[in-house]
Amino acid sequence: MRAIFDYGSDRRNIENRHPSNLVLCEKLERPPHDSSLLSQFFWGPEDEEMESRPPEKKRCRRRWMRGSGNSGVEQTTSENSNTNWHDLPMELLVRILSLVDNRTVVTASGVCRGWRDSVGQGIHELSFSWCGIRVSNLVQSVAPRFPRLRSCRLKRCSYLDDAAIQIASTHWHGLKALELSYGIKLSDAAMYALANGCPMLEKLDLSGCKGITEAGLLALVQRCNNLRHLNLWGCYDAGTDKVLQALAMHCKGLQSLNLGLCEYVTDKGIVAFARGCPDLRVIDLCGCKLITDQSVVFLSDKCLHLCALGLSTCKNLTDLAMYTLIKTKAATTSQHTTGKRKRFSGKSVGMTSDFRVPRHRICATSSCSSSGSTCSDASKLPIKREGLDTLLEENPNQHGLVCLNVSHCDSLSAQAVQAVCDAFPDLHTCAELQSLVTSGCLNLTSVDCICAVEARMERSKKERRVLFALG
Repeated sequence: MRAIFDYGSDRRNIENRHPSNLVLCEKLERPPHDSSLLSQFFWGPEDEEMESRPPEKKRCRRRWMRGSGNSGVEQTTSENSNTNWHDLPMELLVRILSLVDNRTVVTASGVCRGWRDSVGQGIHELSFSWCGIRVSNLVQSVAPRFPRLRSCRLKRCSYLDDAAIQIASTHWHGLKALELSYGIKLSDAAMYALANGCPMLEKLDLSGCKGITEAGLLALVQRCNNLRHLNLWGCYDAGTDKVLQALAMHCKGLQSLNLGLCEYVTDKGIVAFARGCPDLRVIDLCGCKLITDQSVVFLSDKCLHLCALGLSTCKNLTDLAMYTLIKTKAATTSQHTTGKRKRFSGKSVGMTSDFRVPRHRICATSSCSSSGSTCSDASKLPIKREGLDTLLEENPNQHGLVCLNVSHCDSLSAQAVQAVCDAFPDLHTCAELQSLVTSGCLNLTSVDCICAVEARMERSKKERRVLFALG
């Protein structure tokens, strides 16, 4: 027997249907013009097949189901006729909702109390990036329905305000990942709310939130000590030396930090941060025009797992910074070769030659190093979400740079940058595996990786063969 959900005896009054009137019956004809949420879930392919059969076959089918010789079928129908639609198991409902978009999940949470409880207990990730100007009202209304939320994306929600974050933080106490990029209406009030209500945060993206200041971010850092990834790209008033000192004191496990366009950052803050966060893997300092070679020296000396470094438009850097990177690489390699301070096995050491960031990683803004956004400006740190996950998860003990951005650093010489490229085999200037960005520097056009050199040699061989064949 096939049974679907019908809308009661009054099938003509379709406009006044309500989910509470749904009962389980043996009706096999789908209600006309039905595009409700429930019909999307419970109208299966078998019912579509029954609907497409000729009328005589349908009548035969119904006659067989209501026949006197099928008492077992009639008994089953009478037993199931009292089953309501809200008896759907929670595991099945959560599984169904995991296959649909976030808009449908939010809609399903308001169907009834049973669905609200099931969705709230089973949904751990949610995105509101699809919402428009009413995003704040929506977040305030649905935040209590998802008490177990672990990850929330509010990317490019420019209409999001502090009231929504304040309401959400009172219910999402277990939140670990939050993306608030380009929340231009957010202020320090949102940071205070997150500090008090979401102390378990590990990933926080505040790129483009220009309304956040140093005071709000200090309050957040002091309470959220589990931060691993922080994106402050474009936060001019929040990216300061005091914030870096607070990160070094309270967030010692930080692995990636984006300080793009934070013009107030100086060597004082970078030095304190390098001393307090030795597990740092990725840092983007593009646009930090006040830093000098001292910052690079301390980062390379204290952060031994550093594998991605963005230094675009840092015009105060000289060749000393590049040779410091090579010196630290040589010292780290010798320590592992002699067995001192060995951090991983010989099998993991062999991983270095095969380690590559995905080929499609060329990204856009400098915020890509933390938020994973995609764009076309190659002058920023060329890492997107896939590359960052590979750097931080698949190679936790990676030693050596695999990504370096020195674009628009006019004071660097080609000899020093070429030496860095030769010291780190995972740095590439070729188009397919570009991980060393030197755009904007006419004096660095001669810097090439081994792949580019081999490609030129192969092309020259082919040209000589063609000339020899023509001659």
